[in-house]
Amino acid sequence: MEYLVQFQINIFALFILLGLYLFVRTSSIRTFSGRLLRGLIVATAVSIIVEPLTWIFDGMLFQGAFLLEYGTNFLLFLLGPVIGGLLLSYMDYRAYKNPRRLRERFYYQQASILTLLLLIANIFTPIYFSVDPVTNKFSSGDFKDLHYVVLAGFYIYMLYFILKSRKKLTLQESLIFILCFLLPILGMVIQLYDSKLHFSWTSIVIGLLIIYVFLETTPSEEDYLTKLYNRKNYESQLNYFVQIRKPFGVAIFDLNYFKDINDTYGHQKGDEVLIAFGQALKKTFDRYGLVSRLGGDEFAVIIDGAYEKIDVLVDELREVLSSHEDPLVRSLEFSFGYQKHQESISLDELYNLADHKMYAHKERIKSSQVMQNG
Repeated sequence: MEYLVQFQINIFALFILLGLYLFVRTSSIRTFSGRLLRGLIVATAVSIIVEPLTWIFDGMLFQGAFLLEYGTNFLLFLLGPVIGGLLLSYMDYRAYKNPRRLRERFYYQQASILTLLLLIANIFTPIYFSVDPVTNKFSSGDFKDLHYVVLAGFYIYMLYFILKSRKKLTLQESLIFILCFLLPILGMVIQLYDSKLHFSWTSIVIGLLIIYVFLETTPSEEDYLTKLYNRKNYESQLNYFVQIRKPFGVAIFDLNYFKDINDTYGHQKGDEVLIAFGQALKKTFDRYGLVSRLGGDEFAVIIDGAYEKIDVLVDELREVLSSHEDPLVRSLEFSFGYQKHQESISLDELYNLADHKMYAHKERIKSSQVMQNG
């Protein structure tokens, strides 16, 4: 119970991180910035768990206690620059939208590599800390302040980066990043004043919460009518798959004779038909990709590239429509075109190819009906 009281702020911060991770992880919309944010959440959660353990194991005597005390302190020192590098990577991506740029910069983990080398040297010659193998007590090394100098230098560079990239960032992004820069510095100063006030890591949680609320969430992920994803999120998902080099394809769907439905039955009925078709698409394709409405009676599905049997799913879609309670929905006809993404084509070209195939399919249907009626 004593430890629960002492580290209650860590526990509270951990629950916030768990909630954040679940929100980010369970979202159907994938973005590269969200991927970086997940990395930040996991690294921060580990640090918040490890920090109390360094205190709990300090001075305890049982088999393996020395390894636990030394290992948790080793990890805690390493996590600082790792989190700093990930945070700077997130800022860089928001400014330049270029994952390749981050890979070339090793996700700003140069300070982490330096810290790792110093920690390995610390095993033989105490630099940052030492742990007495007899008493299992932690002692600060003569150059422990070097660690804080590295971290402070990291955050100063972050501030410089924000100022340098201000034309590529919105005012909101700049202000949020400056706040995220100040919070860990403030937490570090507080903890240097009193080591029992555990604010250095938990202050980062506040920054991540602010980032998620103001930068990662959107006013609306849904199309107002069908409650499917909208065009903006369709484009975000496409960009994410390209950035992580994930194979995928795009299927474009368009209702045949939809104008006749509006003219004959009215726009309210037309809206009901669009909603029903959207739900049928979602029921059919939701296991394999993201379903969205691009506008009007045009829908798009981003399909995992590992799935090749598109025609099987299209037949399943027809079966779903044919079992609908509304006779107008049961009689719906649609055209579709599917195009698998290749690195040699742009996203605009990908859409145009799928769209062209959809219109070719529509023309074949019309020609077939003319021949039958003739």
